[in-house]
Amino acid sequence: MKLYLSILLCVVALIGCSHSEDRTPSKNQAVHPPAQEENQGDQSNTGKEHLSLTVQEIVSLAKTGHVVNNPFAAHQSTILQVKNAWGEPEQVDQVENRYYATYPAKHAVFGYTEDGQIEDVRSYDPSIQVFTFTEIKQYMEDPTRVTTNGNEKIIMYKLNEDYQLKWILSNQSGKVDHLAVYSLTEQTITDEAYLLSIKGNSKNLSASAWEKMRQWRKEILDFPKRFPDDVYVNGPDKKRVALTFDDGPDRINTPKIIDALREENVRGTFFFIGQKVQQNPDIVKAAYDNGNIIGSHSFYHRELTKETEAELREDLLKSSEAIRAVIGQSPALLRPPYGDMNDKVISVAKEQDSIILIWSIDTLDWSQKEQANIKKNVLDNVRNGDIILMHSDDDKTETAKAVPTIIKQLKARGFEIVDAATLLNTDPYK
Repeated sequence: MKLYLSILLCVVALIGCSHSEDRTPSKNQAVHPPAQEENQGDQSNTGKEHLSLTVQEIVSLAKTGHVVNNPFAAHQSTILQVKNAWGEPEQVDQVENRYYATYPAKHAVFGYTEDGQIEDVRSYDPSIQVFTFTEIKQYMEDPTRVTTNGNEKIIMYKLNEDYQLKWILSNQSGKVDHLAVYSLTEQTITDEAYLLSIKGNSKNLSASAWEKMRQWRKEILDFPKRFPDDVYVNGPDKKRVALTFDDGPDRINTPKIIDALREENVRGTFFFIGQKVQQNPDIVKAAYDNGNIIGSHSFYHRELTKETEAELREDLLKSSEAIRAVIGQSPALLRPPYGDMNDKVISVAKEQDSIILIWSIDTLDWSQKEQANIKKNVLDNVRNGDIILMHSDDDKTETAKAVPTIIKQLKARGFEIVDAATLLNTDPYK
């Protein structure tokens, strides 16, 4: 009991987020008063050792689903129990299938399901608003994930199989605004997937073509949700991106892109067409020898969803064999031509030990080909974990010109450029 009371003296705050966004009500719907000056004064005189102990106490409490000065725990308490003890909340908001009850006097917000089960607990206690990310890391080290949502930075730590802790810091002050402890239920894990929307524009697309693309971009995101281990649109939420190049190899632009990558000490990922691999084996070998990853873009570059299962198996196998004949390894990364995909394509790819990579930034260098637009599509939209689509076939001269500038600008912004296998922490070859 003494230990529990001691733990309750620490500081915490709660939130429920949807991948890079906060799923809970906006700030003006929840109470989180400013830090009290006396607490700030106390903290400024606190030594590093005491700070580490305080964070340790917070973590110990969060591992049981609790937060400071709050007897109710995520996945253990119900909103009815809260109401019986604290009365009716000042405000109840609904976000999708979750409800949020706000108790301003208690600096608390509870996220609960329709049946009343509390799944996450937030705290806006003033005492937590003195911590910085640097101070948190003195005890907790590197977080599981860091995302930015508007004016906030979300620092997430998976504590154990049951609970996750998030510190939400104000970008303006650099200090904690609130934090969240929530239960790692199956739904929560699904909601927390880091999935990026697909960006990139071309003024050369007709209205109908653009609408068709917008619909495809919306529908394609369903696949990584349903097949999270087999289909990827982007990588993890780290300051890393991957440059990928489709439709080669050719003898004009692919070599130029290989040279640009080498000069900038960057590795790219080339999704080569099997037929062209057989025609240009020396270009494939040059890309591979320079440390780039060679993936499959099928053998014929057809719409894979229109092939029968037998045709599809043969198509992908022939592409894999063509690549293996040149580099001595079979690719484990597949990009379907046109991003054309369905459950059948995924099943056959999985059968052949391949994972499917789409993209989260489309430079549309096949539509609006000038390098200014290619660079704009990348640099105006780049986010953590982006997989960037370009092409390296014989009419992509402007793409080859744009690559060096794109690399330099991404580096200047602090992005690490890696190959797609490194981005996804997977094996590039079977």
